[in-house]
Amino acid sequence: MYIIGASGHAKAVIDLLKDKSIIKAVYDDDVKIIHVMGLPVTSPIPSNLPKDSPYFIAIGHNRVRFDIINQKLSTSNFTNVIHPSAILSNTIVLGEGVVIMENVIIKVDSQVGNHAIINTAATIDHDCVLADYVHVAPGSTLCGGVNVGEGTLIGAKSVVLPNINIGKWCTIAAGSTVHQNMPDGSLWIGSKLKM
Repeated sequence: MYIIGASGHAKAVIDLLKDKSIIKAVYDDDVKIIHVMGLPVTSPIPSNLPKDSPYFIAIGHNRVRFDIINQKLSTSNFTNVIHPSAILSNTIVLGEGVVIMENVIIKVDSQVGNHAIINTAATIDHDCVLADYVHVAPGSTLCGGVNVGEGTLIGAKSVVLPNINIGKWCTIAAGSTVHQNMPDGSLWIGSKLKM
């Protein structure tokens, strides 16, 4: 596999892999980063990337992941990275390029879109639907029947109550409790929607 990204999120993803020898190369645009987790980093990201193995985009920022995939890798294959401590229902549907970190729980009939990040100890209850490029930060809880639109960030230790619909490219601040629907591009801080 090839990894794009060599900062903090990339370290967390690489650390999930038992066999680091499956990594053929790591790419990043930051020329100051020459190694990550003992692996050499090629910078900047070449315009002609190899196509012989799947990719993983190890970048935490949702919009940057979206841009890299759409500008450089739209015809590439992607792999998932899932820590063995995650508890995943047999009925969930996962997209490609998904990372599921340590101690995540995803319950029955939930769906996770492409290039989503389900971070450490996040809990996603039954019948949730997460679109592409979503990031559920550490310790967050999505109660049953939550729908999350493309590119949305659910901040650390946030709680989304049952059957809430969250639009595309929203931001939910850390520690928030979301108790009503959110339109596209909106911001939620604490217990309030900010327009």
